[in-house]
Amino acid sequence: MAKRGRKGHTKRIAVSKVVPIHNKKAEVWIANTNPGPHGKKRSMPLVVLLREVFGVAETSKEVKIILNDRKVLVDGVARIDHKFPIGFMDIISMPMADAYYRVGVNRGKLVPEKIEKDQCEIKLLKVTGKKTVKGNKISISLHDGRNLLADNNVKVGDTIEFDLKEKKLAKLHKFGKGAKCIITDGKHSGANVVVEEIYPNDEGRSAEALVSSGENSFRTLADYLFVVGE
Repeated sequence: MAKRGRKGHTKRIAVSKVVPIHNKKAEVWIANTNPGPHGKKRSMPLVVLLREVFGVAETSKEVKIILNDRKVLVDGVARIDHKFPIGFMDIISMPMADAYYRVGVNRGKLVPEKIEKDQCEIKLLKVTGKKTVKGNKISISLHDGRNLLADNNVKVGDTIEFDLKEKKLAKLHKFGKGAKCIITDGKHSGANVVVEEIYPNDEGRSAEALVSSGENSFRTLADYLFVVGE
């Protein structure tokens, strides 16, 4: 009888473009992500981050030993699943090594960026959905799979600063003219830009924005913009 369900691995040559591995032909297989806060095409498994990006282990077995000792925290929570999906803006903490990172993006690939310990309690989350739930309350969906109750002032496309320790919204960054953003997809991914103008979506087309980076201005899809400040 054929095996059913999700495969535990995939061929390296077919791995998602966001996974920061350079020599895809070095080996045949690579671990798949398990279901979690980020989709397969937008994330990499924790074992790849530790073994091939950070270089703290040489084999999957060594990674599992590290994780079982609860030495690696993702968004403040110790993770023992070596296939846990790591995605954009996740906070990676290794307290015993005094190493702390925020996952950014550069040229389409996920890249861990070193941060200070006191920056680990706040995570930036993009609002991807909004709806009214029981009790006439407003529920917002965030890019890492979380759902929170908020007020009607929060709009899709905004970014919230989420307090990982208190589990609550700390600050809101509105999407609009003058907003400072990171481009998360497309040929300009990783660029820091300022929104100059927003062009609403026409029938059958996605909304676009005119952005500037230094002396250069160009248009990009509004969905590619992740607000990081005003």
